[in-house]
Amino acid sequence: MQKFIRTFSCVLLAATLLTPGFASAAGGFMPYGDISNHWAKTSIIRGVQAGLFAAGSSAPLFYPNRDMTRAEFVALIDRLYNGGQYQLYPLTFLSEHAEWNRGEGFEEPYLPYKDVDRLTWMYTPTLRVSYILDRLYGPHAIAQVFPGEQMKPNQAITHEEAAKLMQMFTMTGDSQKAWEEVKSWGWLEGESTDLLKRGEAAAAADRLMTYLLQDTILPLLDYDGSKFPMVPEIQELFPLFVTYTDSKTSDEQMYVNAVEAIRNHEDTDDTYVELEKLASNSFSNQIGVHFYLSWNPSTPLADNLEEAFRSIDAYFQDKIILPDTLRLLSANVYDIALQMGANDSGEYEKVLKRLAAYEPKLKQDTEEWESLAIYLGALEIKAGLKDKALVRYETFASRHAEALLNSAYYLVQEGRIQEAESLLAKQKPKPSDERMTQLVKLLGQELASLKQQPSIATDLTYTLNHLDRVSSYQVKGEAFLSGFSFKYTQDVDATRNSSHTLGFYQSPQQLVSDKLETYTDGQKKIQYSYDTKKQSWEQHPTDKLDFVHEWVGTQSIQDRMNNLHARYYKQSFGRYDIITEWIPGAALTEKAKNLSFSRGKIKNVSLYMNKYYIDRESDELVKHVWRYEEIYENREYVAYSGTDQYNLSSNVKVSIPDEVRKEVTP
Repeated sequence: MQKFIRTFSCVLLAATLLTPGFASAAGGFMPYGDISNHWAKTSIIRGVQAGLFAAGSSAPLFYPNRDMTRAEFVALIDRLYNGGQYQLYPLTFLSEHAEWNRGEGFEEPYLPYKDVDRLTWMYTPTLRVSYILDRLYGPHAIAQVFPGEQMKPNQAITHEEAAKLMQMFTMTGDSQKAWEEVKSWGWLEGESTDLLKRGEAAAAADRLMTYLLQDTILPLLDYDGSKFPMVPEIQELFPLFVTYTDSKTSDEQMYVNAVEAIRNHEDTDDTYVELEKLASNSFSNQIGVHFYLSWNPSTPLADNLEEAFRSIDAYFQDKIILPDTLRLLSANVYDIALQMGANDSGEYEKVLKRLAAYEPKLKQDTEEWESLAIYLGALEIKAGLKDKALVRYETFASRHAEALLNSAYYLVQEGRIQEAESLLAKQKPKPSDERMTQLVKLLGQELASLKQQPSIATDLTYTLNHLDRVSSYQVKGEAFLSGFSFKYTQDVDATRNSSHTLGFYQSPQQLVSDKLETYTDGQKKIQYSYDTKKQSWEQHPTDKLDFVHEWVGTQSIQDRMNNLHARYYKQSFGRYDIITEWIPGAALTEKAKNLSFSRGKIKNVSLYMNKYYIDRESDELVKHVWRYEEIYENREYVAYSGTDQYNLSSNVKVSIPDEVRKEVTP
């Protein structure tokens, strides 16, 4: 990428990544008149509730025994992706609706099939799935599923074709094994050549939904440094803790009203004054009163923490065994500790000491004990007591998904992969425990990938070195930097150590695009850029670092892996090998804090991700996709993403015109 693009903008841009999820499948109804006795009835109903199938007066029947068409299944995959795109984000880098335009910006939507009309219902989902597959697996990846210029959208889809589309959710490394992998997950049954029935498709979608709602497809990947230590997801944040009848006392009504106000974000100072009154009298539900007093935004965090501990005291005073309640109360303490620890890491050890005092009150290896132990382990991690946390987690890893995840993650972080494998080998989850069964399988895949890191890094190094040895090549790309959009063609003449970039850019403050043109003299480390407003050429040095990602670009792949904890994942699809690279933001921030950038000192690197698409036969780089996010101490937020496509057979020659050099000569 050209220095001009990296240094052009300092505009701040707030980026929001929306991650919609599946709708709840609670309740029961009969959306179609022909499924009451069908074996897939429950899955079909869940699919309707999750928005996967249309129902109503315009669709009174489902036709579960009819063959599903290619277009119908593509639309189903599109809707499944909409619910599970958060899990795929580390591999797609796609923000919501990015697929509507090629490269999120300039060109009209494009589809490689002549028989999918733009005006039909099937066009948009097919476009989106095509774009997602392109991002995951390389140019025209959908052609590996439906070859040729015609998709034949109304043709019945086979099990194998369906599996190749579902493969995106499996982390399979080889497209040749898509059917075997999808079948091993239990999503499809039968033979690869069988035609897929609509009822079978509904059942497969139901199983896939359950899978996507459990864990991410790369459970050990923590690309932004915010995922670990893992703690359970709390389903109900605003319980009453006690069941109340319609005939409530005045105190009970006061309490219920306070909880409703907090739940609906309508709480005021009076809400907490009323809770204080209930705390000071003989009101029986002291667990709930102190729990909600800890939510008071007007009091210091230290006071909130005291209330959170009082709610746990009340729990033990009641002498009841309610693991879900203790889990919520412990989670509340942990959440407040995270807020306090953000300013003073010493708070973690203080909170840990207080929370651990409750452990002797519990019988070890019970569900009640686990509901407290998972947060004690998390606080031990935060307090720097990693070894102690690992011992704790491993005692109940076979029964608790988050304990297993944390154990595997921190063992891997310390380079103890064999221990992580040994731990995983001991796991024998019950077939009825879908989450643990899926998690063990995902962890096994990921540990196998981690052992391949040196080999993948070597492959990527070879490809990038091959690019450096090419005498000339051409790059066509689009990039987005803090609100600015760029589209360009870059000719690189390695023989002359020079390049020429021609295209246009658009400022967020302007509706009209401006011309983009630069020449770079690699030997003298000078770039000449055309200023459209001044209608003249200017020169800039290229050897000064502006951003953290520029510095990372100067590091070898081996150095990134060894010193920056870079993580690599390799997949093969069609003619391409695809290598994804993630570097944890915390590692980059730590390594770069003593470096000097023109933007100032770095405060945080929240994202650093690359995808490299490599032609398997030639080992040539075909495409590069990236997304970086950096925050500097002057509060400047830099969001930089883009796509470059390479043509290494292009024979280009670049000479910097004399008039350009003369115009900027002092």
